[in-house]
Amino acid sequence: MLLLLLVLLAATAAGCGEGSEPSASGTNTSTIPAEKALPPPVTEKREAIIAAAHALDYNCLEGLLDRKNFSYSFGESGDPVGYWRRLEENGEVPILGDYLPVVLDSPHARRGDIYVWPSAYGKKPSAWTNEDRRALANLYSEQEIRQFEDAGDYLGYRAGIRKDGTWLFFVAGD
Repeated sequence: MLLLLLVLLAATAAGCGEGSEPSASGTNTSTIPAEKALPPPVTEKREAIIAAAHALDYNCLEGLLDRKNFSYSFGESGDPVGYWRRLEENGEVPILGDYLPVVLDSPHARRGDIYVWPSAYGKKPSAWTNEDRRALANLYSEQEIRQFEDAGDYLGYRAGIRKDGTWLFFVAGD
């Protein structure tokens, strides 16, 4: 119960549902731990998403994204949270409670003005570090990681937040 209270307090402190997005910029382009070298708006949005995902607060997650500009599926549009709920109801691993926080807790990389998780998404497999591989191993088997390498790109779950704090995507596939 105390843990749930702390998660909910973290979501509130991170601005969940308030719609405020302060502005700042960052220039780091290397792979680094998820909590370091992020602009404040990215850090705040990331923390709010993680807290809402841990709490399984679908309404809060809905408030953290803009349906018009958010990518969550190749082929479906309109209701990201509803889509993730349907996947979970159909027997998929809990997307929001399991995958989303693990992805956002991994090291990140940068693609232009977008911060991406996991860092493997920001690189070709030949450039993946041991840290990138360890982060992927939190979500995928060694065989699945080899399949990404064979495909020449990371095609698993990934998230992106623009430097202004706009959550742009949480999607898997190509």
